[in-house]
Amino acid sequence: MAILTTMSTKILNKLVLGVAVGAISLLAMKANPANAASVKFATKWDIYPWGSGSFTGLDNNLDNLLTLDELTSFIFSSPPTIADQYITLNDLKDFGSFNLNTGVWNADAAGWGNPTGSYFSTGNGFSAHTPYTIVMVDYAPPASATVPEPASILGFLGLGTLGIGSMLKRK
Repeated sequence: MAILTTMSTKILNKLVLGVAVGAISLLAMKANPANAASVKFATKWDIYPWGSGSFTGLDNNLDNLLTLDELTSFIFSSPPTIADQYITLNDLKDFGSFNLNTGVWNADAAGWGNPTGSYFSTGNGFSAHTPYTIVMVDYAPPASATVPEPASILGFLGLGTLGIGSMLKRK
């Protein structure tokens, strides 16, 4: 009886370890760093460069778009001889959505009295508005991660169960 209890304990320990490793693997697959972004950009007014900046954000709602409420930082500056602006996240009134999949910054923010057409705007009336502003973005969309199909996960669980069953039969 003591031998059977010792074998059962060893098998149970291995089973618990296997379930724990499987659970950690599933959690790791759910973690998605692809919803974070760091973007550098430069602007032109017609053909003249007039400022540059960067922004970072976290796509909290996982719609693959960064919006104003998802930004964690924003900086834009232009020389005094051009627009004389230094804008931070606190200065923003609106921000056009940024597509994390394509790297396209949509000019769908309010600015210059219009409900859309700007990349960003401030409370003091400054706006990077189309068609006058051209934005060049330095951003590389993240490589897509491969996630195992549910059938393969179930297959691994099935193989583990068969292995445990065969171990029990031998003992």
